[in-house]
Amino acid sequence: MRLLVFGSTGGTGRELLIQALDQDHRVTAYARDPAKIEDIQHSCLTVVRGDVLDAVTVKSAVAGHEGVLVTIGTGPSRTTLREEGTRNIVQATQGTGVKRLICQSSLGVGDSRTNLPFFTKYIIVGIFLRHAFADHERQEAVVRQSSLDWTIVRPPHLKDGPRTGVYRHGFSTTDKRIKNWISRADVADFMLKQLVDDTYLRQAPGVSY
Repeated sequence: MRLLVFGSTGGTGRELLIQALDQDHRVTAYARDPAKIEDIQHSCLTVVRGDVLDAVTVKSAVAGHEGVLVTIGTGPSRTTLREEGTRNIVQATQGTGVKRLICQSSLGVGDSRTNLPFFTKYIIVGIFLRHAFADHERQEAVVRQSSLDWTIVRPPHLKDGPRTGVYRHGFSTTDKRIKNWISRADVADFMLKQLVDDTYLRQAPGVSY
């Protein structure tokens, strides 16, 4: 497939690039700072410099692709980037005929808040990450209101680690048995699988161990 990755310089975004190229996809990496991924060299990789807040550049990048993957993120001081950037991506995608959108959000957003353990729910998310999670909530709303064939992927705390291909997904929002972390490599694995699997079409599955 011809894939476009937004957030390509982040941990999950880099994993998406590497795994997609290993699977013989043709991949475009949209990056504000292409130098951060210049170590990834492949004949099927194209790098486009741009900011997700620049709607014109986003729209020009989307055309010609079959699937769009979104893993954009920011520090705690930027509280609207996910919402605004995703809105630009969604509007561009709808306007160019591309249908499939896979967007990374976070476990703890929406009805998945009940999956979180007490300390994470009320201290980590409730106090320290409340602005980031509010941005995720608005981001998900933008995706849900679109006409795209979307899937929102909700992982818990992300860590570096190997791709195991062995993880749980689509679990109940009341399931307390899940671990509170997952490797970025396994999240990327799950996101790429959604491109050709309609099981979670217009749904927001959690993914964890």
